[in-house]
Amino acid sequence: MSFYNATYLFLLLAVPVIFVAAAVQERARQKARNKFAPPDLLARYSTIEPGSRIQMRALLVAAALALMLLAFARPQGGERVVEEDMEGIDIVLAIDISRSMLARDLYPDRLTAIKGVVDDFVEASYGDRIGVVAFAGDATVICPLTTDHGSVLSFIDRLTTEEDLRPGTAIGNAIHLGVNRFSDTETGRVMILLTDGENNKGLDPMDAVIEAKEAGVRIYTVGVGTPEGAQLPEVNQPVLGGPSYRKDAEGNPIIVGLDVDALQAIADQTGGRYLSAANQGEVRTLYSRIVREGVTEFQSRRLVRRDELAPYFLLIACLLLVMEAFYAYITPAEVHHAKARA
Repeated sequence: MSFYNATYLFLLLAVPVIFVAAAVQERARQKARNKFAPPDLLARYSTIEPGSRIQMRALLVAAALALMLLAFARPQGGERVVEEDMEGIDIVLAIDISRSMLARDLYPDRLTAIKGVVDDFVEASYGDRIGVVAFAGDATVICPLTTDHGSVLSFIDRLTTEEDLRPGTAIGNAIHLGVNRFSDTETGRVMILLTDGENNKGLDPMDAVIEAKEAGVRIYTVGVGTPEGAQLPEVNQPVLGGPSYRKDAEGNPIIVGLDVDALQAIADQTGGRYLSAANQGEVRTLYSRIVREGVTEFQSRRLVRRDELAPYFLLIACLLLVMEAFYAYITPAEVHHAKARA
């Protein structure tokens, strides 16, 4: 058995707190009762929930909580390899992680906005192979082409502007590297380029675009930012006071904008389209646009299927909670006191 979201397993460390809370509560109650009357008198003439029943109820709640946390971690089992004929395309996401992605003309900043756009896109692209290329002053492969979209999202979520890449923005390098990812495929080839379009390092983007066009790769560009631009924040922000911004040699704030013309030209040259990340409604149509413009069938793809076991864990947890709720009726305290009076 494996877990899809193993992070939730760390929360299991909180389960013993239930036992500690139950013990502390029972001790406080016991002290209060002893101040009111002697224990033997209380046992004979009052109805008090026995400590054993309190412990059992705490055990049932703790077990139910543990099972729910295990369910949230999405346990999977029954791994099997199947072959399916599925329609899909190969998609490379080229994501700009240069310092300009810290600008806040998109909420809360450009890079976070990119991740939101990409997450929605990946969720919609069932059946497609997706790879990820990240770039700043150079480009690197973050994730190879894969149908494991969970892994793709995990790699993207961990992206920051502090990756081990040279400063700057090398759009041409990103396109060139992305095109090379398709070298072993014969399916529909699409690249999604997410950047502000302000290139200042590496290969000439239009030379790389020619390479992409010859390889049959359509490039869809997503402009990240606004034409008006925004000030470039410092990487290390002060703990107190307002945000700190970078300035040029003359003391003027550095403004990072959006080169719509460059991104539009890249898309037009390869048969793709340009969209603005600021227009969320338009971006959400990106996947449907790509599908309408051509889908190639994958022949007999090998996929790994796993059974989702979370519903079984949740069912058992619910049964334990029902048992805890009716435990007073299953083991009534009056039986305990009848024995005490005998």
